[in-house]
Amino acid sequence: MNTTVLLIDDHAILRDGYQQLLNSAGFDVVAQASSAEEGYRLYLNHKPDICIIDISMPGAGGLECIRRICTRDPQALVLVCTMHEDSTLAMRAMEMGARGYITKSCPSSVLIEAVKTVADKGRYLSTEIARSIAMEKLVHTDQKVHSLSHQEFAVFRMVAEGKGINEMAESLALAPKTVSNYKTNMMRKLGTSNLAEIIFLAQKTGIIQPPPTTV
Repeated sequence: MNTTVLLIDDHAILRDGYQQLLNSAGFDVVAQASSAEEGYRLYLNHKPDICIIDISMPGAGGLECIRRICTRDPQALVLVCTMHEDSTLAMRAMEMGARGYITKSCPSSVLIEAVKTVADKGRYLSTEIARSIAMEKLVHTDQKVHSLSHQEFAVFRMVAEGKGINEMAESLALAPKTVSNYKTNMMRKLGTSNLAEIIFLAQKTGIIQPPPTTV
């Protein structure tokens, strides 16, 4: 019986490319999702052997999707495949239950190797991510960000992306007042007092990407 795979990524072209690659390698892609919410629903419907999840997606985002899936099913096997190479996101994803983390810049052979490893209940980090995590632990940076709870971290990312209280509440399925409390706690822990400081810290730690420079 082939290993079943659920793809959760908001880019249809990438999902189709992954599906062709994985199918040719002997895996069975049973479904595709374009958002965290859809991905969670499809996981419950299909119960795939492994999920491949992106971090940056509309709505709740990949980290929240990982949290929901792994909370519902502690035995879930999740592999993150994302453009983010920062150790902060990688460690956060692993803390939430992901068993592997690779970047979209990796060759296709790395994706296949990672899927096989995670499907066998192993752990897999691409070379650049493993190096980044090692350096992060060595110099003990970004401790303020690491001190955030899962919900505070989700609010931190969404605030940095420019989302308002009501939009965040809808994405996280929480009351606006609860989200407001998480935002207050988040800002206190990070030592930030305004949006500009939150955005700066989010860019510094790789949570969001700075806008491209223009010539």
